Amino acid sequence: MFTLKQIASEVKGVIVGDSSIIITSVDDIEEALAGSISFAFLPKYKKRIISSEASAFIVTSKEDLQQRPGVVVKNPYLAMIAILELFSKKTPKENIIHNQTAIADSASLGKNVGIAAFAVIGKDVIVGDNTIIGSGVKINSGAIIGSNSTLKDNVIVYEDVVIGDNTLIHSGSVIGSDGFGFTTINKVHHKIPHIKSVVIGDFVELGATCTIDRGSVKNTVIEDYCKLDNQVHIAHNVKIEQGCLLAGGVFVGGSTVIKAHSMIGGKSDIGPHIVLGKESILAARSCVLKSLNGGEMYAGNPARPIKEKQKRDAVFTRLELLEKRLKKNDKKTKNN
Repeated sequence: MFTLKQIASEVKGVIVGDSSIIITSVDDIEEALAGSISFAFLPKYKKRIISSEASAFIVTSKEDLQQRPGVVVKNPYLAMIAILELFSKKTPKENIIHNQTAIADSASLGKNVGIAAFAVIGKDVIVGDNTIIGSGVKINSGAIIGSNSTLKDNVIVYEDVVIGDNTLIHSGSVIGSDGFGFTTINKVHHKIPHIKSVVIGDFVELGATCTIDRGSVKNTVIEDYCKLDNQVHIAHNVKIEQGCLLAGGVFVGGSTVIKAHSMIGGKSDIGPHIVLGKESILAARSCVLKSLNGGEMYAGNPARPIKEKQKRDAVFTRLELLEKRLKKNDKKTKNN
């Protein structure tokens, strides 16, 4: 538990009301009880401040509190992160190597490495300082895992994959499997060898059950500060530049390039063999079939600039209404 004063200090905010109020939990404004602090900086939550049972609120303006206690902050999302971290119940890193692991003699482990039961570390693997390897993780020969990184349970890392520092990979992800590459001759599918690898940068996060294919003629690359949601698939030879966000269920086809700081909505399909320009934004369920310049929002199948798509949708809607009107008039004429 923390006082409101301690929380305000943590987020560098301004206290409104009694600074000695004791906060015991962080809760949604609709479920909050006495002792809760709630985030009320979005319009739909501001309206509920008066009726909420929470003891305090995080807002961006003193007026929003309507004489209720709280903390006024400049950046509410950064404040949210700090407060959730403050109340986090994360299990402390034990950083021990369990006796039921299989570690190759040629593997190199840094200082303060933690490896859980049933993990397998292959030949010539390098693991950096303070990195945590979960239960059932399999790291194949020649792979490199940076420092201060975490591989959750049952992650599979194929041969020669490189994973950077401060990177988090959630359970069930598979990194470095062969890409889907075949050439068909006389109805026979001939497999294309995938002899390159996967290179993942620093401060990257991969959600649960992501699949990242290794390259055939060049490495598949995910640069620094990229964040991928659960069940994202990245095909062979893909390059995702720094700072990109990919929501759940996104599929990126082979040899595609996603330029820096792009944001991809859930269940979107991209590529193959296209370039998505810098700072592109794709609405959910978009399908990108050709290269886009970037710097704006796209939507639809095929994906188009959002304004263009809205104009097309408006035209189609008017045509549907006109068709209904004509059918109705035609029916009246026949009845007469």
